Amino acid sequence: MTEAPVAKEAREKPYRTLTTQKFALAAGTVFLLGVYCLYLGGEETSFWRSNQSLRTLMEQLGGLLIVSSLLSTLWELVGKRAFAQEVLEDMRISAEIEASGLKRISTQFFDDAAWEQCFKGVEKLDIFAAYAQTWRNMNLARLQKVAARSKGRIRIYLADPEDAPTMVTLSNRFGTEPEELRRRIWATKEGFEELRVSGGASVEVFFWPGDRVYTFYRFDNRAIMSMYKHNKGRSPILPTIMCESGGSLFQFVYDELRAIRDESRPVSPALRNPATVTQATRGTEQ
Repeated sequence: MTEAPVAKEAREKPYRTLTTQKFALAAGTVFLLGVYCLYLGGEETSFWRSNQSLRTLMEQLGGLLIVSSLLSTLWELVGKRAFAQEVLEDMRISAEIEASGLKRISTQFFDDAAWEQCFKGVEKLDIFAAYAQTWRNMNLARLQKVAARSKGRIRIYLADPEDAPTMVTLSNRFGTEPEELRRRIWATKEGFEELRVSGGASVEVFFWPGDRVYTFYRFDNRAIMSMYKHNKGRSPILPTIMCESGGSLFQFVYDELRAIRDESRPVSPALRNPATVTQATRGTEQ
């Protein structure tokens, strides 16, 4: 049995076209009715001369019908569709924001209130940064609280000070010398290790070679991402994004974290800054 073909006329007349045609027919009818009312009211007959109030009413009714049809036509063909498009655009943006899990966008990376909110009750903390010395000092008291929790776990992924390409790339970006950058990384590494307390959280430090195009901090089911700037010098404006689990942004951070973990090397707590070891050895020899 062959399938019955769809009528060509039905395919070429979508719902929007049919609606427009129906409205145009209705608006045109109202417009013509208004014109007719004006025509009737304008006739010079004995009936209208003896009923001036009714004649005035007929003329006003005609004018009202004409103006109403014109305004409704403008609203239907221009205003309503523009409004509908705006509503749909807002709904689409809202849906995309919800799907991404985005909770906040700011240009203030060091906003204390945002970090306080993220640290509240956190047990699993992952940090991916070049050295995060300023951030660690700013949140030292909060980090100590996390480190004191027996169920806590802190993992820090720092730039690999032994990887020369990484040091050259990052030192150029931060406007410093590779040796100074290495010193900051080692100082941060040792500073995080000092958070360890008996019976508290596990604190692990890793070195990851490669450039950084952004930094992120994962707090249980919440994450904060911030961009690195490419011009030299410090700036108070750093785009910062907060997202939560269940959204595409958090999933992106989670996937990145897994890949970084696989490509990182753990740092032994006994491993010290080579420069510090050299200085200590020279002091002993003297």
